[in-house]
Amino acid sequence: MTLLDVRELSVQLQTKSGFATAVDRLSFTVDQGEILGIAGESGSGKTMTALTLLGLLPPHAKVSGSVKFNGQELVGIPSKEWQKIRGAQIAMVFQDPMTSLHPMLSIKVQMTEHMQTHLGISHQKALLEAEELLADVRIPDPKKALDSYAGQFSGGMRQRICIAMALACKPELLLADEPSTALDVTVQAGILSLLDRLRIERQLSIIFITHDLGVLSAITDRLLVLYAGRETESGKTATILQNPRHPYTRGLLDSLPQPESKEKTLKSISGFPPELGKQPRGCAFANRCSFTQTQCRDIELLPNFLSDGHKFICTIDPFDGQAAAETLL
Repeated sequence: MTLLDVRELSVQLQTKSGFATAVDRLSFTVDQGEILGIAGESGSGKTMTALTLLGLLPPHAKVSGSVKFNGQELVGIPSKEWQKIRGAQIAMVFQDPMTSLHPMLSIKVQMTEHMQTHLGISHQKALLEAEELLADVRIPDPKKALDSYAGQFSGGMRQRICIAMALACKPELLLADEPSTALDVTVQAGILSLLDRLRIERQLSIIFITHDLGVLSAITDRLLVLYAGRETESGKTATILQNPRHPYTRGLLDSLPQPESKEKTLKSISGFPPELGKQPRGCAFANRCSFTQTQCRDIELLPNFLSDGHKFICTIDPFDGQAAAETLL
């Protein structure tokens, strides 16, 4: 069953020179119990998309298109309606666990206040629920942890606490904005395993945002690749990683470290993404792409639909039939 249905979503932010487009006509869906990965470089519109789904955009931002959650339209709803949805039905885990928790408030206070507000339960009941949640995310001695403060935990433990807080009101959709980026590889693997387990046990839907396709290969069902606020490629994760059809997706894959490769120098995508509000009419990746043709810069691109839901947006198909040289699967 489709839980989230986003159609032609555009977000414009106010700048000194006027409004600039940060998300450009983006469409995707998330099914119940599914993990959708959103990938792309910094500035590609990943976090801005998540903040739109949570109603946390900067003041004066303009939103157009449609975002339907459980059939309810979220675009244009009043702030009072957002208060009923935010944290209760849609929750978010932010990127940096070192700044996500208040340093002067105990974990007990931070975990129970919104539970009492959204669920209407007593303080004692909220404490019991919080203790169970901390145990569920593998926090040692949950009762002691509730009386502790953020500075007494490591980065990995803080992120687990943030995940427990996000799940406290039993949301149906969790937005995970690079939740493992600031953690070492071992802790990162634990966080990914935790999210996958919670997805299965709770039928939780997750949007997992990251720039690392290696991370997405381990946890996501489908993948959406963004560049300059626009979709470049989407489909099943295994299909895209084994046979990427857009030059940008291939560039992201090629830039990953390959331990078995004889090459000592890491590959990179030359150039830089366009500045906010300066996306061209044609392909925004044209200035960095080695396959660019004249029409790439001039015409508005249309999607190419392949089998099994695989889609990419490009004027040509430079990798037709060419499997990726290295696979993450």
